[in-house]
Amino acid sequence: MEQNEYFKDLAKIKKTITENRNKTMVVVNSAMIITYYQIGTIINQRKTWGSKYIEMLASDLKEYGSGYSTDQLKRMSRFASYFSENEISAQAVHQIPWSTIVELMRLSSSKEESLWYVGQIVKYKWSRSHVLKQFELQAYQRQTVPPLITNENAYIQGIIKDTLAFDFISKNEVTDEKSLKDKLIDNIILFLQELGTGFALVGREYKLLTPTGKNFFIDLLMYHTKVHAYVVIEVKLEDITPADFGQLNFYVNAIDDLEKTETDNDTIGMLLCKTADNYVVETSFKGLKTPIGISKYKLFEDLPIYLTNKLNQIDKKDNNNSKEERE
Repeated sequence: MEQNEYFKDLAKIKKTITENRNKTMVVVNSAMIITYYQIGTIINQRKTWGSKYIEMLASDLKEYGSGYSTDQLKRMSRFASYFSENEISAQAVHQIPWSTIVELMRLSSSKEESLWYVGQIVKYKWSRSHVLKQFELQAYQRQTVPPLITNENAYIQGIIKDTLAFDFISKNEVTDEKSLKDKLIDNIILFLQELGTGFALVGREYKLLTPTGKNFFIDLLMYHTKVHAYVVIEVKLEDITPADFGQLNFYVNAIDDLEKTETDNDTIGMLLCKTADNYVVETSFKGLKTPIGISKYKLFEDLPIYLTNKLNQIDKKDNNNSKEERE
């Protein structure tokens, strides 16, 4: 390690920290993330100097707080290697808290997964605890599994998920379909978030009055603001049957006939069920042109066993990490 070069690096790092600390509070997080990226880049240019280099930097940067510890500097080094400069800006990585970025790098199995989470965090303002929960729920993996739908090329491909995680509902709260629908409505914000962006509730037990005077009631009627279409959701407590497909097909066609306007796209149907027999699904889909899909749901106890133990620890970890992040 060349002493003159080391002191040049140290001076450059100190200048970077000082300049970005003078940013206004509005952009303080972005300035900090950019600072960390620049420091990581400097460190990565000296990889051949070994771990002693980082340890010396940590010692000489103590005046700036514990945020520049040996472990933190190693994280900055990985950060600068993990994301490109373009991803930092164009993908809005710089808008995300540092502790959340650290978790993204630790938990993501691929760059694509981490960038997917970046998009969700920026768009929905997810907290670090919520991000950790979504990792536990395997949100990325679930959204990349193709759903069971009547037409794989239909626009419902991006609307219906294969599996929905209702971690806000416990098994002992659900005794029948009515109680399940009650809990979904009681937790409507969480339910809509799990369905995905664009869903809006039109009504529960939505009344359909046919021209012949018959009354029918749809479990849940939604409207999707992105594709401009009604979404009929039928909630089933157990395995779906062929009759369920016929019922949903009728409701979808009735909404098209009675509610849809010229500005709306074709109504979408969704069977929300606990389980789905593959033969029943495949046979029921044959010849069915109505845009219908199936989403299976999991209640809290059905989710990965480690979720129960870890969710209660997330807020405690947040409290422990927040101090270091602020410094």
